[in-house]
Amino acid sequence: MIEGTFARAFKSELQPVEVASNVQREMDERAAIVAQGRTLVPNDFVVELSGSDRERLAVYADNLGQELSKLAREYATEQGYSFVGPVRVRFETADDLQTGRFRVRSAVIRGDTFKDGEIIKPVTDHPRRGSTVPGRPRLLLSPGGAAAEGSLTARGAQQSYELTSEVTLLGRGTDCDLRLVDNGVSRHHAEIRVEGDEAVLVDLNSTNGTFVNGQQVKRARLVDGTRISLGRTTMTFRRD
Repeated sequence: MIEGTFARAFKSELQPVEVASNVQREMDERAAIVAQGRTLVPNDFVVELSGSDRERLAVYADNLGQELSKLAREYATEQGYSFVGPVRVRFETADDLQTGRFRVRSAVIRGDTFKDGEIIKPVTDHPRRGSTVPGRPRLLLSPGGAAAEGSLTARGAQQSYELTSEVTLLGRGTDCDLRLVDNGVSRHHAEIRVEGDEAVLVDLNSTNGTFVNGQQVKRARLVDGTRISLGRTTMTFRRD
């Protein structure tokens, strides 16, 4: 699947299977056993390319990054690896690389967590990506399970989480883009896909279901003001 996409992007000697293999090799070499039955591996990968390859790749970068991230998650499942944050693959230019050459570097970076009515962001010097999606789509998460926007509790007001990529994974798992500390939420519960003016919520065969405006759904289009419930966690989709 990924081979075909790369073939359109690259007219050089760079082979897509090599990039995917290097990401897997990076995981293998940096795997750390932290407890019996739990091995942590990097979750943030940067693929460095020559200037010409990076320029040629620009139009495909987001889709390729998502496909490589998916392959990395599948490989981790096969090997029994664990992540502490969402899996991301990005592309950058390296002036010392020739056309067709690349290298992969990796890091362990925690994701955002919604717990006790508060969004906890990891302490990191990694640059945060701003939203490039029209209308600044975001989720307003309600403290204490309150559904009404603007509601206040002892813990404060709603928390805002911006959707900065085309696919945002929601769930209890540590590899989710937004981790929800809620026993009623599945490890990979649902994902929000934003493409242009369209935003769609997709249930990932969760145990307790995904609800939109009080109705259980498998897939639903999101508009400004849509209410979403996952387990005991409620949120409102907003878009300017």
